[in-house]
Amino acid sequence: MSTRAHGGPRRDGTRGAALVMTVFGTVWWLSGATALHGFAGPAALVGGPAVGVLLFALALRRLNGVGEQAAYERAARRFHAINLLQVLAVVAVIVVANRTGALAWIPGAIAVVVGVHFLPLAPLFGMPVYRWTGALLIGAGLAGCWVALAGGGVETTRALVCLACAAVLWAAAARLVRAAALTGRTGPSVG
Repeated sequence: MSTRAHGGPRRDGTRGAALVMTVFGTVWWLSGATALHGFAGPAALVGGPAVGVLLFALALRRLNGVGEQAAYERAARRFHAINLLQVLAVVAVIVVANRTGALAWIPGAIAVVVGVHFLPLAPLFGMPVYRWTGALLIGAGLAGCWVALAGGGVETTRALVCLACAAVLWAAAARLVRAAALTGRTGPSVG
């Protein structure tokens, strides 16, 4: 654990994870918010980024990157392979869905791919939080696939899946920040 001049504990080795999840959570949110109609759309387009900025600031303030570079260097080859597979799977989802006219399936299938990619990252980086993050993203994706199967349109599945994925990623980042605030323990092991 390290402390800062303003006295709060900072969580070692979790800053990068929280920042990445916050940024991607905000991207998912914006995608989902643009599918909303009426007052909900503009409200979500303002509120979501505000949440993202708040989480980003809290992660910068409460977390640090102690040991992240060394962990990344140890895991770089597998990390790159996992992410390459994720990108290829996302591209395949988009191509297949476009060629078959199944556009409503895209958000759900992408969420499943992204969720699956978190599962091998949990042991790779010693981050148990990635397990439940991956599981919940897979669940959100499967819910979107079910809506698509039931005849839901692109905007319906996009709103449902993207907003749920944003909430999951933001919750994971908030969990890391909260763990730092409550425990001040060192190391990346936050469940």
